[in-house]
Amino acid sequence: MTTVGRLDALAAQWEASNDRRFLFARAYGLMTSAMLSRVEGGGFADPTWVQSLLDRFADYYFVVADPVETPEGACPLVWTAAFDACRDDSAMPLQQVLLGINAHINHDLPLALADVLADWDTLAEETRTTRHQDHETVNDVIVASVDLVQGSVVNEVMPILGVLDTLLGGLDEAVFTATVRSWREHAWDEAQQLLRCSTDDERAAVVDQIHDRALRWAEWIRSL
Repeated sequence: MTTVGRLDALAAQWEASNDRRFLFARAYGLMTSAMLSRVEGGGFADPTWVQSLLDRFADYYFVVADPVETPEGACPLVWTAAFDACRDDSAMPLQQVLLGINAHINHDLPLALADVLADWDTLAEETRTTRHQDHETVNDVIVASVDLVQGSVVNEVMPILGVLDTLLGGLDEAVFTATVRSWREHAWDEAQQLLRCSTDDERAAVVDQIHDRALRWAEWIRSL
């Protein structure tokens, strides 16, 4: 089954059981579809590498989304916080989606990037530049998808947010996209830190740093 197919199946399963985890799964599916359209349309300099990143990135989510694949206690705390919020009636749908986005970008993305950039030391400078440019091009896809995700996922569950969206114009999208751009650039920098690690202890320290930053963002989102 394709990545989008797996995401759609998860979303349908969770929505049928009134499990709010479907919100992020559906948003992720829409974003992934937009990414694949850009890949197929020649929107990236190195589509093969971008496709490998998309696949590896999704792997991290599918592992935490499947309790069979994630032994008890092994789920990162930032994902536990996101899933717990989906069972909390006091959490707003927007918070529930944002907590998933935070966990996936601030925690999973630097790890996935480090995986698909494992050959960094052997790459020509031109190829390094191209891969970073493709990483930044993803921001354009996210910007183009924000209204679709908000209208098709969040506002459907909580229509009042659609009214607020109309009143705010593009302000909320601007804040969100600026935040995500910052998160994704941090993810690139942290992936580079992981690639420079020469021992398991050094890598563990960077992974802890990545997780702690994601957890701080999760705490901030819950405080909104």
